[in-house]
Amino acid sequence: MLGKILDNFDDFDVEKVMKVVNMVWENRERFMEIIEKLPEMLNDTGNSIEAAGESALAASSLLMGDKKSNTPSAGKISEMAADALERCQEEIANAAKIMEKFGVEIDDIKIPSFKPEYKEIMGFNVISGVDVGENQMIDNAAGRLKDGSDRMEEISKDLKNVAGYLRQLGGTLTNTGEGLDNVGHKLKESGGTLRSLLSN
Repeated sequence: MLGKILDNFDDFDVEKVMKVVNMVWENRERFMEIIEKLPEMLNDTGNSIEAAGESALAASSLLMGDKKSNTPSAGKISEMAADALERCQEEIANAAKIMEKFGVEIDDIKIPSFKPEYKEIMGFNVISGVDVGENQMIDNAAGRLKDGSDRMEEISKDLKNVAGYLRQLGGTLTNTGEGLDNVGHKLKESGGTLRSLLSN
């Protein structure tokens, strides 16, 4: 039995142990100073961790919303903005179709034109008849309105894309808020645990 115990000390370096002991002894005042300040350091560290936890909880409240104050979450706000953009997109798309159709209908409207025909009789120009024709009310209205309609369609597509991105952002912000909430609770718990070491 004693032999087995002594065998465990075969690799034991007494010289290294003595160096460590001497180093501790030479720096004993510094060690004592640190030990004396340890309660204060633990308290300050605990307070800082708890404060960080409170900040994380406040940030998470902004992202997740607050039921007490009836504040919507960042995700809900993004969803509302996306809904509004999609309604705008639908209205613009409808207006673009109406504009295009209106252009075609305007092009179909013809305005009668009258041009007198003259004959010279005894040195005087006398109206001998009327040439009846027709002109477009607006020159190339369909083409012009079609260009405007195309631009509105592009704006409509952009709004739809932005609405989709807002929904994605809202989901991400909500997830971030949940993560911050979790971190905040854990930080507060850790800070409290650290400070509780002082009372033990």
